[in-house]
Amino acid sequence: MTLSTPQPIEEDLVRLHLRTNPLNTQILGGIHLRGSRMSIESPQRKDLDEILHVAKSTQVFDAEELGIIQEMFDGFFHPSSYYDHSFIVYRHEETGAIGGFAVYGPVTMTDRVWDLYWICVNRAEQGNGVGLALLQRMEQDLCARGARAIYLETSTSELYHPARNFYERHGFEVAACLPDYYAPGEGMCIYRKTFPALNP
Repeated sequence: MTLSTPQPIEEDLVRLHLRTNPLNTQILGGIHLRGSRMSIESPQRKDLDEILHVAKSTQVFDAEELGIIQEMFDGFFHPSSYYDHSFIVYRHEETGAIGGFAVYGPVTMTDRVWDLYWICVNRAEQGNGVGLALLQRMEQDLCARGARAIYLETSTSELYHPARNFYERHGFEVAACLPDYYAPGEGMCIYRKTFPALNP
């Protein structure tokens, strides 16, 4: 796993171990965030280059991972049993520019459990609430769908301390840690957030 050290910000990229069990949805809405009119919505076909630019700006995605983003972007527009995920973008309404994106989907053979694959925020906009806005909209969608829990996986390295801190501050708990998962000395941390109000 090749990493470049990002700046220490609160809403950093969360690099996740990808599973192929996604879900399609349309999520639309507009709110004011720190003086900027924005919307969180499904991407448009023309957005691919800008989404890849957002990912590259974090200096964390390698070429293989960028390819996976493109594959999941393409799959979003061709839903199937293999590609059945949700893809949302944070868009500035005045310029149409994308500040970040999130990808998440249901886990097969589980009772209403979902995976968060990525929340990715443009480096120039990190720390401005973009990641939190994406997270909150995703959770609203999951609650509407009757989700029981969502999981995410990320590195235990110091590089990802800001990301882990972000999730812990927003209600995620550590479910498990696997030592030496990504590389010797770099484990994988699994986070979980449940939605108890929806439990039977």
